[in-house]
Amino acid sequence: MNIDEIKKISLVEFLNQLGYQPTGRDSKGLWFYAPYRSERKPSFHVNPNRQVWFDFGTGAGGDIFSLAGEMSGETDFLKQADYIAEKMRLTVAKPYKPTSFIEEPTFKNVKVSRLTSPALLKYLADRGITIDIAQLYCVQVDYELHGKQYYAIGFQNNANGYELRNPFFKGSYPPKHITHITHISNDNARCNVFEGFIDFLSAERLGFNDGMDSVVLNSVSNVAKAITPLADYTVIQCYLDNDAAGRAALARLRREFGDRVMDKSALYPDNKDLNDYLMSLYPKKSSKLKL
Repeated sequence: MNIDEIKKISLVEFLNQLGYQPTGRDSKGLWFYAPYRSERKPSFHVNPNRQVWFDFGTGAGGDIFSLAGEMSGETDFLKQADYIAEKMRLTVAKPYKPTSFIEEPTFKNVKVSRLTSPALLKYLADRGITIDIAQLYCVQVDYELHGKQYYAIGFQNNANGYELRNPFFKGSYPPKHITHITHISNDNARCNVFEGFIDFLSAERLGFNDGMDSVVLNSVSNVAKAITPLADYTVIQCYLDNDAAGRAALARLRREFGDRVMDKSALYPDNKDLNDYLMSLYPKKSSKLKL
C-alpha cells in the first residue's frame, strides 16, 4: 500500500480498528472520546466527508497522518504512515526520498554590541517597542554573510545563539534554542510563553509580564525544548499566535501540563499575534526605511 492509498483510509475505520466507537453524531459528523488522552465527555469530532478531525478539548486537528502523529508522538511523515499501516495491518511501500542539500548560511566576523542603530531602533519603534525595552533585552549584531556586511537586532537564546531581525531579514545565528528569562527572586509560580521575541517585547510594553518569568520559543518547533523549564511552574500563560501553528503549540503544552496552561490569545482574537495587537493600539506612521 502506498501513501496515496493510506490517505483514502476512513478516519472512522481507523478509529474503529483502534477500538474507538462513535458516541454520537451531529449534522457534520461523529463524536468520539479522544484516542490519545483521557476525558469525561467526548470532545473529539470527525467529519467523514472531509476526512478531517478536530479535538475541541485541545484545539488540535488535521487528517489521518496528523492523528497518527498525535497518537505515536512521531513528527516524521513516513513514520506516521508506518504507524497507520501497523494499526491497519498493512504494508507501506516506501517511496524513494533523495537527500536534499541545504546550504546553511555562514556567518563571519560576528560582533555583538549595545543596540544603538537608529534604523533598528526605529524598526522596533514602528512595531510599538520603546527604546528602553529594546535596549534592555536586545543587542545589535553586526555580521558578514556571503561576502556582504549586515546588522540586525539580536535576541539571545539559552544556547548563546541569537534570533536576528531587521526590516528586511528574519533569521537566526545558530544554535537555535528557546530563551528562558527568569528574575532574581526565581520563585515565580507563573510563566508567560511567547512564540517570538517581538511578542515578548510587546508584552513588556503592555505590562503583561509584570515581573513574571518568560519562555520565548523562538520557533514553534522548539516546544519540546520548553517542556523541562516549564515543568517548574504552576501556571503557564500562553500568548501564542492565532494560527494553526500557534494552536498546535498550545495543544502540545496542554497535553504535557493540562489545566496549568492558560490560553491568553483570547485577549487579541482579531489580531494575528500579540505584536499585531500592540500595533493596533499604537498605529505606526507610514515610512520607508533603508539599512
